[in-house]
Amino acid sequence: MPNEQTRPSFAVGLIERYDHALLIALPAPSDDDKRLWVFPRGRIEPGESPEVAMRRIAQDHLEIEVEVVVGQPPIIETIDGEEVELRYMFCGILTGDPFAGPYKEIRWAPKQQLREYDFDSASVPVIEWLLET
Repeated sequence: MPNEQTRPSFAVGLIERYDHALLIALPAPSDDDKRLWVFPRGRIEPGESPEVAMRRIAQDHLEIEVEVVVGQPPIIETIDGEEVELRYMFCGILTGDPFAGPYKEIRWAPKQQLREYDFDSASVPVIEWLLET
């Protein structure tokens, strides 16, 4: 049976700081009328595990080293009209201070304040789940 990937996969970091705030990012470029926040994410390359991809993305995009604490099962979502697989991972920072890199802006948001931000549609169910736990 061929092992073909039918949709792109992305590793998504729920990167937590010592005070339990989560790192959120505003992709660039961003239309100021549609400021939709996301959790830092990037494409999983062919043959790469989601955990390895998350560590690479954190290093390349944010200039931090993360420890993947636990990964979640894949979630299928539609982003920009394309069906994708999202692999959310809870992470802690081992070294470095996050740098915005490819993002227009990053910030630390306490979990209880996540609803104050406008997130993309793929992130909203995850935020609701986070606030229930």
